[in-house]
Amino acid sequence: MAEEKKKYPTPRGAAATAAKNKYRDGNYDRMELAVPKGMKEAVRAAAAQAGYASFNSYIVAAVREKFLRDTGEEMTWGKGEA
Repeated sequence: MAEEKKKYPTPRGAAATAAKNKYRDGNYDRMELAVPKGMKEAVRAAAAQAGYASFNSYIVAAVREKFLRDTGEEMTWGKGEA
């Protein structure tokens, strides 16, 4: 008989939210991006069509690509570099 994987419940509540926020704050910088009306949906569609897991990962890849073109260097940063 095949061994079943244990299923763990997804943590919920104030403590779980605090833990997620602490992780996010320690590993990510947040920034706001304002684009003309309609551009957001066009970019979302392009990200999905290109097979990106998320809208955010598509934007990060685009910024890295532009940085490389403009500077001739790969964009690097510290912790959690992907």
